[in-house]
Amino acid sequence: MGQDANWDLQNYHFYNPWAWVNGRMYLWDIAAAQLQSYHNPLPDAPFYLMVAADWRPRMVAFVLAVPTGIAAFFLLKLLPLLFRDLPPRERLLATICAATVGLTAAMGWGVLGSTMNEWPGTALTIAAIWLIVRTLARGPRPVLSPGALLGAGLLCGLATGAKLTFGVFAVGLCVAILARGPWQRALRWRASGEALVFGVAVLAGTAITAGPWMWSLWTQFHNPIFPYGNGWFKSPWWVTNDALVRVYGPHTFVQWLTFPLSLASPPLSYVTEVAYTDARLPTLYVLALIAGSAWLVQWTAARADPKPALAPPVVGIMETWRLIGVFWLASFILWTAIHSIYRYIVPLDLLSGALIVVLLRYLLRPGVLAPAITVVALALVATTSPPDWWRIDFADRWFTVKLPPVEKHALVLLTSDAPMAYVLPFFPPDARHFGLNNNMNDPKRSTLMEASIARSVREHQGPLYSLSFPVGTGADVVAAHRLSRVPGSCAVLLTNMRTSPIELCRLARFADH
Repeated sequence: MGQDANWDLQNYHFYNPWAWVNGRMYLWDIAAAQLQSYHNPLPDAPFYLMVAADWRPRMVAFVLAVPTGIAAFFLLKLLPLLFRDLPPRERLLATICAATVGLTAAMGWGVLGSTMNEWPGTALTIAAIWLIVRTLARGPRPVLSPGALLGAGLLCGLATGAKLTFGVFAVGLCVAILARGPWQRALRWRASGEALVFGVAVLAGTAITAGPWMWSLWTQFHNPIFPYGNGWFKSPWWVTNDALVRVYGPHTFVQWLTFPLSLASPPLSYVTEVAYTDARLPTLYVLALIAGSAWLVQWTAARADPKPALAPPVVGIMETWRLIGVFWLASFILWTAIHSIYRYIVPLDLLSGALIVVLLRYLLRPGVLAPAITVVALALVATTSPPDWWRIDFADRWFTVKLPPVEKHALVLLTSDAPMAYVLPFFPPDARHFGLNNNMNDPKRSTLMEASIARSVREHQGPLYSLSFPVGTGADVVAAHRLSRVPGSCAVLLTNMRTSPIELCRLARFADH
């Protein structure tokens, strides 16, 4: 697939841990990687350390792909538990087909071996679900042990703290624990207690991976998730509206109803920035609608003509599938309402194969089930086309940056929202870097951050530079700080990334002309 060179990698996946390790965040550099400058750098630290140690790119990519193997390991431990009521041969086929469908989904494949950090959280989430399901499969009654609840909650919390978008799965699993049944009054109280134990463990895990970073953001900006949620925290460092307004996904009732169907091959910027093809969720949605209709017909007929009860199913199997179904649905609805960015739901893609198989099992006669799930699995794999978030050929080093000469004690002003921060670690270590005009800053805004930038630019005694992409842009941005490019001073900064060449220009104050 090639070496990862995605937009976020160029913007902050390399810059953030470098700035964190070298104590450059907050006011030495200001929003150099845009609002993503203030994302938790912890999950990107391994990538930075490998690149800083000059590991070969293929080895770095291999290590980045290891969480995918861990997620696959726990998925393959989970699936036999879900199909434990099947005879051994049918169970093996169901497991193989479900795993094949889940592990070849477009989003998971597209972020494989990348810095997008979807797979580490996915591995933790699938491991958490496995802990819960294993307990249900072992017990004589559908009782969740405290150890399983604490372990699963801790894993979900670690994933949430490392990347906040995984919080939807912690909430989804908590809802599933509450709603898994049976629903007698005493059991409802027990489920509430189980959800409470799980939730406390989630908070503990989140505190481990996000607590120190959130405390540092609170100390500096009076907002522990800065710049997000600033409508609540009202930090003077940024505007008071929320930084994350959902623009993707459905916005009307009809769009919500048809949303899963639109995920097969949607237009650009509907659920992702790049093209892909994946029919898993539309297939799952159609099968769920058919199965729901069939169940409603059977339920109505059973009320009109009661029949003797069938033999009880394998212990806990109904509660197990109810837990998986509620988790999937609750997480999907919450994700749609908050994000609607498809690559954030890799855990749901992994479980889609299991749900497709169990729905086919519900709808079809045993004699046709095996060929049906095999054909469906092969068709889904054959029609899948993963997205390309920018990849390049592997080289001897992850980054190749040819930097023109830069004077000591420079202040470098990034003039656009292009992902340029990946080149900043290659500047002299005494240089400072400010993002002037991006998704975080705008010279026209009246915030404490803008005031800090303006004051620092005005009082800086060393050389001033602009960093611009595309070449030739950004003159109006530096002019807002009464600066202009020195004629004949511009040079081209070349790299092996997609954002290249970048223009580096010497700046002078208006009064110096």
